[in-house]
Amino acid sequence: MKPLFLFVRPPRPLWPFNGPSTAFWPPLAFASLAAALRDGVRDLRVAIVDAAALAMGWNTLAQQLRNTSPKYVAMGEEAVSCVEGLRLAKLAKEIGAQVIAGGCFFSHIAREVLATGLIDVVVHGEGERTIVELVQGLEPGDRSALLSVKGISFLDGEELVFTGRRDLIADLDQLPFPAYDLLPLDKYGGHSRNHPHMATIELSRGCSSGCEFCILWRQMGRLQDSQPVPFLRVKSAERLLEEIRVLMDRFQRRYLAWVDPCFNADAHTPAELAELLLKQGRRIGQSAWVRADHLLRDDASGALRVCVQSGWNEAYLGIERLAPNELSKLHKGNVHGEAIRALTTLDEKYPEVVTVGSFIYGLPGDTRESVRSLFRSAEELPLDVLFFIPLTPLPGTPYWKPGMWDPTGVKFRSFDFLPGSKVDPYLTDLSKEILEDYLFCWPPARVRRTFKGCLTRNGRRRRITQQMLARALPLLLSRLLPAKETAGAGLRYPAWYGS
Repeated sequence: MKPLFLFVRPPRPLWPFNGPSTAFWPPLAFASLAAALRDGVRDLRVAIVDAAALAMGWNTLAQQLRNTSPKYVAMGEEAVSCVEGLRLAKLAKEIGAQVIAGGCFFSHIAREVLATGLIDVVVHGEGERTIVELVQGLEPGDRSALLSVKGISFLDGEELVFTGRRDLIADLDQLPFPAYDLLPLDKYGGHSRNHPHMATIELSRGCSSGCEFCILWRQMGRLQDSQPVPFLRVKSAERLLEEIRVLMDRFQRRYLAWVDPCFNADAHTPAELAELLLKQGRRIGQSAWVRADHLLRDDASGALRVCVQSGWNEAYLGIERLAPNELSKLHKGNVHGEAIRALTTLDEKYPEVVTVGSFIYGLPGDTRESVRSLFRSAEELPLDVLFFIPLTPLPGTPYWKPGMWDPTGVKFRSFDFLPGSKVDPYLTDLSKEILEDYLFCWPPARVRRTFKGCLTRNGRRRRITQQMLARALPLLLSRLLPAKETAGAGLRYPAWYGS
């Protein structure tokens, strides 16, 4: 029998604002890498186990690993799920599998994670070509063959070997279609009314911006003078139309969650795709992260209107701060009030689009008074949902320090993007301010917006507003209780987690 290469997303807790049907988005990276492996290594079986989506607990996952005996196990966890990633790696090593880690977290702590002895190889950056060459290099069992595989790190004895950065794929249309058939697609959004029968999809890779706190553009950036810089690559509208056709017709998907760091970074492709969809009589719900100044650009050109007509109905904006000097420190591009104007445009001209805004606190110099002022100012904006996120020192960003590494992974439970931290007293104090403001700070604009959202005739907006209130209140109260102030205490562990 051919050896098995198994991509695994292990059991993990739920972010408290997500419903059970949309708690876990389809792991598009696994599907893309699996497709590349199926095309590039014919004498290999490839499979994906999304334990989180399948409600598969640790006992069941361990038994499945023993039953299937994969030769390779690959993972790509976020920082907050480092504990689960290391636990999976331990299980895989116990059955004799070689463990490969990649993604935005592990690729920036290669030295530390390899030193645990649980990971054999770390893949950096874009992985489709790397994973094929890596398996071909691992097959002979001679680790010297790995030296010719660009884009990986491994240990040679106690010495860290980094084989150098791999060139990015210039033409994304040349990528094979993601292996959607290996995912349990019926589990994603199957019972959701806001994101029904959901699929993840990418229009581009990389980004046009270099926000200081963001790891996504670094993951897919290019090198300039040995430093990553933003670099955007975009699929053609025709290729994207074919992916959507497959998702809609073959897999009965009815909602697209665009995973791009900035969906509207390219001025032309989103509108070209929307026009192709409309020509075929296709309209499908869509959510995407977008940039405010590009929204204004696309409104002026007419591109925004055609995107909305094709089904785009949920906009995520990383607003972060409102003061120009603070935005400049974060290397944000919208320093001239673009966020306010873009939100006003959406509110007045595109009322069917639900808007979600994120704000960052915990910057150097922040005080309880300045955070309270940020909260009040943000609540004046025409937003449906607001999130206040503590500045998180993700590996690969300037805020990360080597001393932050924890070989157990437990410390990274605090990297949950939720207010409340027992690890950092400074953030603990600012988080308490945010939590108290959420509960007790109700300026007239917030009261009006909340009542409007709860009572609107737009059923989707009404459900989202009501659900967010219902999910937020228990979290806010629990995080204000001292006994609950532990790393990751806001995450919810489902009943099946250990089963």
